[in-house]
Amino acid sequence: MIVEIELENGGAAEICSLEGNVLIFVSPRAFALGAPIRFDARLGDRQQAFEGRTIGARRVEGDRFEIRMRFVNLRRGDRAALVAAMEG
Repeated sequence: MIVEIELENGGAAEICSLEGNVLIFVSPRAFALGAPIRFDARLGDRQQAFEGRTIGARRVEGDRFEIRMRFVNLRRGDRAALVAAMEG
């Protein structure tokens, strides 16, 4: 299932995968290596804020970018809720 997230600057993005502490999402903008990323995700009936750092970015189609980020504040419960939202 595609999970939509709201980036701190107001842009929307979509999560592709979560492996360990690394999240991959598609965004309409690129992020520089090491840049902070903050976003909100709807997890069930609540909105949860997340924060990470960019570890890679590449253009995937037109003006969209695949962003790889490492979480800096990921708690076990929040990770489980994020995985549950992704599984549908």
